[in-house]
Amino acid sequence: MADILIRGGRVIDPYNGTNEVRDIAVRDGVIVPAGEETAEQVIDASGCIVTPGLIDGHAHVAAEVTGLGIAPESCYYPMGVTGVIDAGSTGIDNYRAFRARTASLPIHVKALLNVCPGGLVARSYHENIDPATYRPEELIRMMRRYQDQLLGLKVRQSAEIAGDLGLKPMRAMLEIAGELGCPVTVHTTNPAGSPEEILKMLRPGDVYAHVYHGKGRTILDERENVIPALYEAQKRGVILDAANGGNHFSFRVAKAAIRQGVLPDVISTDLTVKTLFKGRKVFSLPFVMSKYLALGLSLPQIIKAAAQVPAKIMGAERELGSLSVGTAADISIFRCLARKTVFEDFCGGGNGRGPAP
Repeated sequence: MADILIRGGRVIDPYNGTNEVRDIAVRDGVIVPAGEETAEQVIDASGCIVTPGLIDGHAHVAAEVTGLGIAPESCYYPMGVTGVIDAGSTGIDNYRAFRARTASLPIHVKALLNVCPGGLVARSYHENIDPATYRPEELIRMMRRYQDQLLGLKVRQSAEIAGDLGLKPMRAMLEIAGELGCPVTVHTTNPAGSPEEILKMLRPGDVYAHVYHGKGRTILDERENVIPALYEAQKRGVILDAANGGNHFSFRVAKAAIRQGVLPDVISTDLTVKTLFKGRKVFSLPFVMSKYLALGLSLPQIIKAAAQVPAKIMGAERELGSLSVGTAADISIFRCLARKTVFEDFCGGGNGRGPAP
């Protein structure tokens, strides 16, 4: 006898290539084969979409540790999100506080370590990314000691943050990552250097965040064509993360890129206290996913980018990013609504419309 039987939903599980109406049974918190057995609780999922628990691959969840952080335990379950990667909210001077804050949460939390010792500690000023402040020996020790949660390193390589340093912060981070053998994530909005330079420096498994941003030099050339370096990077295994955020998404860039075949590997929110449940730019992960439905991506493509691929980055592609029998029952159920929703980009332009889940 199953504890829970989810009956009649459209199961979309890209890991297993599933896109069909079927039942899912759960016993003792684990997915088991669904037969004709009864269950203590039966959930009628008719007309709904059943997916692996969503994973927000880029957000800021250091509540009570930094000024930007949201509380994942209260904010994510209502969204159908069961996992998150914190994108460098903390550095070596405050990561342990983040770890203590998230250690016992009923949600899967992994993190990137910011090369700035204080991370994104304040809302009122940017972090210091001068390599002279990095303290690489401590970075390496911390990454090795807490590798159960820490996935890699992070730097925000924007012109307004880097100033005269150019791409030196990223180069210094890559040297440390090379010694550690870990991936890096690079924030690319209004880059202090060309996108071509940044992309050519990235290695397989590294993440190019905010791929569809519209500030400064973007992934489009002057003729609105995707730069060749982006195709080359994605082909060799660089991960393209949408990381929407309030300031990191442009309909102009996204539409041109998607039309030319550049789809995001990861669809994430970059949520902070400034965007959570506010406005028409981010609001929540399902809201951002709906934006890509309006842009023409299929539901399986979207679910893959918001569950399977982030789970793979977390080292748990099958365990968390699938509905495979024998895995933890991290399951989300959604219903597509008939109403229309207006989506806005970084400049407030509402030129994307589509159905909301």
